[in-house]
Amino acid sequence: MFSRKWMVLVWVLTGLSAALLRAGVPLNYYLPEGAKYDPRVPTPEQYLGWQIGDWHLRSEQVTGYLQAVAAAAPNRVKFEILGYSHEHKPLVLLTITSPDNLRNLEQIRTEHLVLFDSARSDRLDLARLPVVIDLGYSIHGNEPSGVNAMVLFVYHLAAAQGPAIDEQLRQAVVLIEAQRNPDGGDRAAQWFNQHKSLSMPSADPLDREHNEAWPGGRFNHYWFDPNRDWLPLVHPEARARAELFHRWRPNVLTDHHEMMSGRTFFFQPGVPARTNPSTPVRIRELTAEIATFHQRTLDRHGALYFSEQGYDDFYPGKGSTYPDLHGSVGILFEQATARGHAMESESGVLTFAYAIRNQVLTSFSSLEAAIALRAKLLTEQKDFARETAALAEKSAVQAYVFGDGGDAARARDFVELLSRHHIAVRPLKAPITQAGETFVPGAAWVVSVRQPQYRLLTEIFTVRTEFEENIFYDVSAWNLALAYNLPFAALATMPTADEVLTDLPPAPQGALIGGHSDYAYLFAWSSPNAPRALGRLQQAGIHVKGLTGAPIEAVGVDGTRMKFMPGAVLVPVGVQPDKAATIHGIIDRMVQEDAITVLGCATGLTPVGVDFGSGSFQTLTAPRVALITGQGVDAQEIGAAWYVLDQRVGLAPTLLDVAQLGRAELDRYQFIYFASGSYDSTVSDATVTALKQWVRKGGTLMLTGRALTWAAKHELASLEFVTALAKPALKSGEAETPVDSAVRAPYASAADDAALKLIAGAIFSVSLDTTHPLGYGFRDAHLSLCRTNTIFLKPARSVYETPAIYSAQPLLGGYASAENMKLAGKSAAVVALAVGKGAVVAMPDCPVFRGFWRGGDRLFLNAVFYGRTITGVKTGEEGSAAANDQ
Repeated sequence: MFSRKWMVLVWVLTGLSAALLRAGVPLNYYLPEGAKYDPRVPTPEQYLGWQIGDWHLRSEQVTGYLQAVAAAAPNRVKFEILGYSHEHKPLVLLTITSPDNLRNLEQIRTEHLVLFDSARSDRLDLARLPVVIDLGYSIHGNEPSGVNAMVLFVYHLAAAQGPAIDEQLRQAVVLIEAQRNPDGGDRAAQWFNQHKSLSMPSADPLDREHNEAWPGGRFNHYWFDPNRDWLPLVHPEARARAELFHRWRPNVLTDHHEMMSGRTFFFQPGVPARTNPSTPVRIRELTAEIATFHQRTLDRHGALYFSEQGYDDFYPGKGSTYPDLHGSVGILFEQATARGHAMESESGVLTFAYAIRNQVLTSFSSLEAAIALRAKLLTEQKDFARETAALAEKSAVQAYVFGDGGDAARARDFVELLSRHHIAVRPLKAPITQAGETFVPGAAWVVSVRQPQYRLLTEIFTVRTEFEENIFYDVSAWNLALAYNLPFAALATMPTADEVLTDLPPAPQGALIGGHSDYAYLFAWSSPNAPRALGRLQQAGIHVKGLTGAPIEAVGVDGTRMKFMPGAVLVPVGVQPDKAATIHGIIDRMVQEDAITVLGCATGLTPVGVDFGSGSFQTLTAPRVALITGQGVDAQEIGAAWYVLDQRVGLAPTLLDVAQLGRAELDRYQFIYFASGSYDSTVSDATVTALKQWVRKGGTLMLTGRALTWAAKHELASLEFVTALAKPALKSGEAETPVDSAVRAPYASAADDAALKLIAGAIFSVSLDTTHPLGYGFRDAHLSLCRTNTIFLKPARSVYETPAIYSAQPLLGGYASAENMKLAGKSAAVVALAVGKGAVVAMPDCPVFRGFWRGGDRLFLNAVFYGRTITGVKTGEEGSAAANDQ
């Protein structure tokens, strides 16, 4: 934080050189002509030395300028930091309002929240309550017209003088989320700036400036799309946004984006039939009313635009839909992008300045609409609470119950997620059985629908498979209990439950059973933190083994007998006495920090099952992991794997660019992951041959999505696909029905017809073989995965090499056509092929979808840590031959 005196000095110095550096458009190109401004507030050009639109702003410039504005206009502007991105860049919030409002800001905020309290809201004087509008910019980092427009809008609000601005600020509290994705924004700004021609920006779409290197600036640090994280709240940027949203519950929330260069400008409403069914009708009507303000503003400036087309308002994990389920009006803006500083388009050259101006104009029209509709917006939030309570009261579902499924840590994380959404959770007080699942106190929780978050919690637990229209911009299912692989049930009556949790359930505790042992330790692989614990041991150079085959019982130092399932980790001490002290220390850390229950073993002779010296205990070497990155790779898929390994396990993978793969020493790695992508033009035949040899020597190759078809084509894996339904056999004497060449379909429906054949994010049920290394640690055979493609694998030819298979009717939530459902039924969810000493693990789905599909994490981590234990299963004949050889 800089002092105001220092800031003033910077403004003076930069102002001296501003005339020399001026280029591009004048300030009144963006802002109302004739407006008068307080000279004490620096213009962006005075602070930066160049006009907005000449260069792309970096996050430190954004932060510095906003600090300068707040220092110059402390009676209107409050600067604060909501949190920090993964790269520790500040997530800046400016609150701008009248001096009186700013002095009474906390009182205004608490009174505003009373709107959602039916018992007290009637006493509110709506006539004196300001409207609250939250404007958020450039959540996709390479959609920069938003954040660049933001500084101009802020300057106007902070510096404009006269009765008009005074009245606007009196009637509104304006929240400015300055840059929702600074990590991606900086990648984009660096690219666009460093490739700009200084005499005249190149408008050629093929110019390097307009074609970012992989992964581009759209995503955050871990290549995650932040505008899909409003619901799962995986990343710090989303968590900061959620905290702000619930702190204020704004009346209007805007989300400023960019789209393809060949388009114009979009504002909501989107396609009317593609609206989330939990969105109140009145919110839809207010969205349409607000749209008229954008229309009039853009008309005055001759801008082309469209609405009610192309974009939906369905997935509540996006910034324009999440607010709608809370009585706020979410507004999506999409501006055609210049992807740099100037881009040729069908309408001529699209300049960065022009793209910025449209975002400025709709920031003004949003504020104008919020103030003009202030009474309606405030009344809607007041009515929203009553209407939501009435819906909850008459709902056929009165509660949801969910259990921990034997994984207290994952369930606790789910409870924490619900609490971040301000959803009240109660501990179950008496056992209950529903749909064949028994929920017990201490391991189950209840969510009553009779609470203010009824609409959102309904979406979180929904299992909807039928829709008004089956075309989706993003995923069609998002049941978070299924994503966390937790058993749950909808209940017609509220069960007996304790009071609402005000704190999270206690964190799971580890334990050392029997005390320290100089012989060996054992711990179960089912613990959610077992991979992290195993990684600690491996990184310290400790020799460890994993149990394969059948369960065993082991005896502790104090005589305690414990059962261990396949996947359990054995840490022998006696055979590595020089490391005994290190082992004891790591075991203590595992108990305290990873909540692992460890058995200190007295002997290697087991009462049940194989003994510790058996070949069923296989050595687990520390996996060196390479994630294939670069051009053609699905950045979100590989980024999710990076996130899970780095953040949840503490294993730093090598991010190996596909362009470097041919030069890499593959023997450095034990595990290589090709996420969905296009590899034909980036992986040479020689590299494919090297990969085949690497697998045969003992490597584990994992493939997902479109990498499967590439691998099959190049014979990296013997994979077969379900490509079409078999035609029914003709009866004797029956002729095949001829194809009518005159049959046709409307040309205009082609795009929608194609969309109906997609699977745009649906939840499918999977049956898992828990005796297979990829099934280790799962407590039962039921699992749900998120499907985002139409790649269907046939089961492997060996009956032992398909550890996961889709059920006959796999759809649990979302949309899949009848044709795709038939193709998916009984197809392979995972094929694990033993190849020489190594293995190929193939999955149509990304198991770690968007970093929050916690049920699939273990599949992925099993491949990482237990992939080398996957071996071919001998037939009876082969086994007899081997016995004779002995």
